[in-house]
Amino acid sequence: MKKIAAIAPLLGLMLSAACSKDDGYDTYSYNEPTLYSSSGKAMFSEVILFLKPYVLDDDGTKMYVVVDSLRNISVAINDRMQRPCTSYGVDTAHVADKSVVGGYSVSSEPIAYPVQVKIMLYPDELQTAGQYADLLTDYFAMSPGAYIFRVLSFDVLSATGQPTTIYTPRLSLPLEVKENSVSVSMGKFEVEVPTT
Repeated sequence: MKKIAAIAPLLGLMLSAACSKDDGYDTYSYNEPTLYSSSGKAMFSEVILFLKPYVLDDDGTKMYVVVDSLRNISVAINDRMQRPCTSYGVDTAHVADKSVVGGYSVSSEPIAYPVQVKIMLYPDELQTAGQYADLLTDYFAMSPGAYIFRVLSFDVLSATGQPTTIYTPRLSLPLEVKENSVSVSMGKFEVEVPTT
């Protein structure tokens, strides 16, 4: 019993030393696409843009699609697919001049759907131990430089609630990542939705 009493303080000291958080290594978050560096350097992690889908009525007037959100937004950066995302919700209950054109609920007033794309770059194929080791760097950080940002498609609900995929082959944009920046705003983009 005396041996256990003598060893207990020693074990407690060893455990507290082993659990020290200040070990000089960077801390990684696997739920967020950001690398937190002990140097305090910010890493690029998101792109902000606004999508304004519209249909053309019989006389060629733009009528903007009214839905709660755009879903399954497919984005690629330099041909590397990102995780599909959904736009932030828009309260459309108070849109006064809603009508149905081409199978979609629309309004004459433009509605911009805010989209926040969390950036995660990762290797296309992982086969060797070295590729898995490089995964942390590729997965969590974008180096400063020029990239090609493409919105490939998104889903929008029709007036009857049926999802339709809208392809956007012409929505390719240059993306410049600056040193020590966390995000970039790409602007607002109108996208024509084919009518049924």
